[in-house]
Amino acid sequence: MTKIETLIDIATKENIVVLYRPLRENSNGKMLGLYIWDKLAPCILLDETLQNNLRLQVCVLSEELGHHFNGIRKNFMVTSTYQDRITVGKDETGALRWATDFLISDADLIYAVKELKLRSCWELAEYFEVTQPFMWRKLGFLRTCFRYTGIKVRSRDIFSVELLPCNAYYKNSL
Repeated sequence: MTKIETLIDIATKENIVVLYRPLRENSNGKMLGLYIWDKLAPCILLDETLQNNLRLQVCVLSEELGHHFNGIRKNFMVTSTYQDRITVGKDETGALRWATDFLISDADLIYAVKELKLRSCWELAEYFEVTQPFMWRKLGFLRTCFRYTGIKVRSRDIFSVELLPCNAYYKNSL
């Protein structure tokens, strides 16, 4: 089963309707996906141009599924206060973390770096069949894990440190 088929299967099992609509043209070219929560019929809207870009489609759909599994605390369309924007930002980060962890497990990333000797974001993005910005976000989340142990790692140094699954960093820091 391909990644997109797996994601569509998850959406189907969760009773989420996935629809393609012209989101970009209605959002000044910015919006690629939107999760709409409703008790009876949750829905994910994807920009119709994503059907021509499988990697981006997989990344956007997984991020929107991340909203479903992490929940939404604030409507991003109504952010009148600074606190509202912080809450929306946390929701977006949580959804993206779910998406990166789902598509690129820590164990698979460690295997790609240690065993396959992949040493650049581009090579990793190719291997995992995701976009480069999505891969950078996964690496960024991994760097965050390092911080809990007091290790400060720059992006360019991520391949020269001993990689462990993210939860191992949390356990070692306690």
